[in-house]
Amino acid sequence: MEENKGRWTIVLLTCRDPAKDFRLPLAEELHLLGHKVFYIFLKRRPVVIDMDNSQEKRVFSLPKFLSFMRHNFRDRRPLLFVNSTNLVFPAMSRMLRVLCGGLWCLDMHDDLLYGRTGYSRVKAQIAQTILLGGSDVVVHAAPTLKRLFPTSRHLGNASSVTAIERPAPDWKKILILASVDERLDFDFLGAAATANPGLRFEIRGHIASDDPKVKQKVDELTSAHANIHYLGSYVNSELPTVLGAYAVTLAPYVVGSPLTDYIDPLRFYHCLNSGMEVISTGIPKARDFGSVLHCVEDPAEVGPLLCGLAEGTIARRNTGSTASVYNWRNRAIKLLDIVSGETSSAEGLPA
Repeated sequence: MEENKGRWTIVLLTCRDPAKDFRLPLAEELHLLGHKVFYIFLKRRPVVIDMDNSQEKRVFSLPKFLSFMRHNFRDRRPLLFVNSTNLVFPAMSRMLRVLCGGLWCLDMHDDLLYGRTGYSRVKAQIAQTILLGGSDVVVHAAPTLKRLFPTSRHLGNASSVTAIERPAPDWKKILILASVDERLDFDFLGAAATANPGLRFEIRGHIASDDPKVKQKVDELTSAHANIHYLGSYVNSELPTVLGAYAVTLAPYVVGSPLTDYIDPLRFYHCLNSGMEVISTGIPKARDFGSVLHCVEDPAEVGPLLCGLAEGTIARRNTGSTASVYNWRNRAIKLLDIVSGETSSAEGLPA
């Protein structure tokens, strides 16, 4: 058995493209803290990245991948798997646990059932049950997820973005940074645009799963409002450029829906860390941030709020940057504290 006192071997499993994956920065910070980290993009041909040489990617067939995993991780201790594959690979996750062992941490970054209904929901619930049954510890993002998973530990989200200088902020140009899906309140955004023809609302983000119904809603919204523009998706490396072009962002989430009650939007962290003013509808996580952002209930509030911010008659709530708090280094340390405590408890040692 290979022992590494105080130094974990950490395998972060994901189902997302590394260029857009919000868990890649967590893997990078765990590596910078001195741990041996492997970032694995699970798909039909899995991609393995050893963070000691992050530019080199190894692609495997599924049988060779399983052989690689057993050979490389079976005898490593202490070994931690961070499973951030949503509900995509429940059987694979359990198989890897049998092959490799280790401590398994399930990343419950959202309500992973995502509002499914009927047979789709039943399948998702089965997958979630399998994943929960194969996990030693569960961590969650939004505090509201504690209602659904009482034994889970709060980890939260963060951002790698830091403060961005904006010497001449344009308060008439508003960023909507989003994963464009049913969580976006199209009616709210349309009403805000109608009430403020002198403002320009620019949407940046991918249309989730290339959903034709959502794409149609975006097309209808931009056709009906000359001051709403969809500018396409972005990758993580483009965030500083995207954010630097705006002084303010609007987060028009649907309120009072299971789709938004349990989310911890990364956009809040990106924008707050960059130094932007954030305006959001009153979803639970927005209210959880407290006085650092502006919550609005009615589209009619958006225009006067922006006017007041531009003229200085309404005080800014994000006067600097939150990057010293909401960064992935802090989240990485918190994750290690959680799993170290779990290991100590299992061994009967003080945490």
